[in-house]
This record gives sequence, C-alpha cells and structure tokens, in this order.
Amino acid sequence: MINLKFTKEDTLAIKGIAILLMVQHHNFGVENMASAYNISCYPFSPEFMLSKFCKICVGIYVFLSAYGLTLSLKKYSSDTVISGRQYSLYMKTRLIKLMWGYWFIFIAAQIACAIIAQSQMKVYFSKGIYQGIYQFFLDFCGFANLFGTGTLNGTWWYMSLAIFIVILVPFVAKLNKKYTVLLPAFLCIFIPRMVQSGLDFNIGRTNNIFRWMLVVVIGVAFAQYDVLARMKSFMITKNKYISKIIKFVILTAVLVFLYLARSVCCKGSLANYTYEFNDNILPVYVIYYCYEFITDIPVLRQILVFLGKHSMNIFLMHTFIRHHFLQDFVYSFKHFMLVNLVVIVLSILISIALELLKKAIKYNKLMDVIIQKITLNEQKRCEADA
Repeated sequence: MINLKFTKEDTLAIKGIAILLMVQHHNFGVENMASAYNISCYPFSPEFMLSKFCKICVGIYVFLSAYGLTLSLKKYSSDTVISGRQYSLYMKTRLIKLMWGYWFIFIAAQIACAIIAQSQMKVYFSKGIYQGIYQFFLDFCGFANLFGTGTLNGTWWYMSLAIFIVILVPFVAKLNKKYTVLLPAFLCIFIPRMVQSGLDFNIGRTNNIFRWMLVVVIGVAFAQYDVLARMKSFMITKNKYISKIIKFVILTAVLVFLYLARSVCCKGSLANYTYEFNDNILPVYVIYYCYEFITDIPVLRQILVFLGKHSMNIFLMHTFIRHHFLQDFVYSFKHFMLVNLVVIVLSILISIALELLKKAIKYNKLMDVIIQKITLNEQKRCEADA
C-alpha cells in the first residue's frame, strides 16, 4: 500500500472539476438554451452532453466543504470533537471566512445591477419598501433560499446550504466519533423524510438544503478517517501499474453503471425518493474517481487547481455573465464547448480583477484582523473561566 494524502491542492483540483460541471449544468441543463440559440453539440447529442448529470457539482462542493471544515476542527481537538467554547470560536471564524468573499461580490453585484438594469426594484422592492429592505437583508446574510425570499442571483441559493454545513459539521463529527457514522447517516436520511411527511417542505425539490445532509456526514467521516487517501493507496496487485489498470477498468465500469442508474432515478417523481443516491452517494464516487485518475495528470492538474482557486468567485458571479448581462453574447458562439469556455474565461478575468481590488483596499487583511480579535477575545474568556 502506498502512503498518500488528500491535500489542499487535491481539494482545489476537485473544485476545478466541480466548477466545470457547474458551468455545463447551468449553461445547458437548467434551461433549454441549446435549442433556443441553436447551439451545436457536436460530436455529442444534446442528451449526451451530460448537462443534467453535472448537477452532482453541488454534492461535490458539499462534500469538500464538510471535509475541509472537519479538518479545521483539528485546530481545536485532534479527534475533531470540540467543546462549546471551541464551537463558538469555530462558528464565528468560519462564518466570517465564508461570508467575507460573498459579501464583496454581493456589494459589487448590487452596484453593477443598479447601474445597468436596476434589478433590485423587481427582485426586492416589488412589494414595498419595508418588504424590500427585509428581502435585501436576508439575501445579504445568505438566507434567501432558507426563507424563500427574493435574491439578486438565483445561484446564490447555495449560501443557505453553505451556512447550514458550517453549523452542522461539528455535531456530525461528534456523533461519528461517539456512535460511528451509521447513526448520523441514518438521521440524515430519516429526519428529512419525517419532515417531508409532516410538513410541506418538499424535501426532494431542487435546491432544498436538506437533500444534501447525507453527503455532509460522508464528507466528515472521510476526513476523520482519511478514506480517500486510503482508497487511492490500496493496490490490487504488488505491481502498481497493473493495479492502476485493473482499478481503472473496474471503477470506470462502475461509473458508467452509476450514470445510467442516475438517469433512471432522476425521471419524474422518482427523483424525490432517490436523492440520497443522486446527490449524495454519486458525487462522492465521482470525487474518488477524479482523485484516483484525473487530478494527477500533469498540466491538467495545474489548470484545475487554478480554476479551484477562483471557484468561489466563478460560482458567485457567472450567472450575471451567462444570464443577466451577456446572455446573447455568450450563446452567440454557437458551440457548447465555446460557450462554456467564454463563461469560464470571462468569470476568471473578473475574478482576477476583483482579487486585485481586494488586495488594493486590503479587504482580506481586514478579515484577518477581525478574526484575530475574535480569537483573542475567546482566549481571554477561556482564561477568565479557568
């Protein structure tokens, strides 16, 4: 067995893959844009562009978020089980880090939309000034999806889920250690379905945050027990090359089978009862498959890591490019690969510009100062309690 580690760079590479899946899904899976703009899918058929399948990007992001947050718990406790005081510090610092990047783009987008389209009046203030302020505040806090209120960018629904993950991970980590992963996994399957039967939450619907609870549990467990590295290190034979070939044949066949299974499970009302597989188990398998065979490819790895570094910004603003402001321009390139490339390139260019602006105004340094003060205050409270 080879001793490996799922590193931060591996995480960025997987994020790079996820962002490519997201762009493909949003460009051609959410709306029928291929037909509307007469987009060429050559050499594939529209059905074989895998646009719907690419929605697994959400599960991939949830897994990576839970994985990374679990590792961050080791700053407080080696076994990832933290105390109430540590949880308070964890929550404050992680939420600030999560929201800091979102707030910058949120404000930039508000300014751009006010100048170009005055979208805020339609999104927030169509029901009056007080309702508008309320909806604006919830969108700023990332709660629009949770409360079902207006949002300037439909893609920002994920912020509600991201906040939910931050809150949930320490509890899952504690349950995993105390009762094994089976109990939290059972709860994350059982509770949403009980809620669904008792209240009209429609757990299976698109973008409901409860449908990704199981992959949070899996992400936490994989981080606690270093499962990805163990799986990649495992050798079927003593010859590493032969072992790699055998693993590739077997795991690729399984991937094809899972893809075909998902295409069946996502049809009609069946999708409401199979989302644990569609959006939780399958994304984890794809992560492992990419980690095993794709993220180590020279040059490609560097490209994916670069995309991963900008993935948060791309996620937050690509919808403005492909839908709000430059839709006709983007889809004028007439081939799906060119359309995706244009969206990615424009998003990266804007992301680079925003990061330079952050650096110029010392935006991220301000975040570091705030987190440092919070940490010092918590340490003083701990010393006072002692």
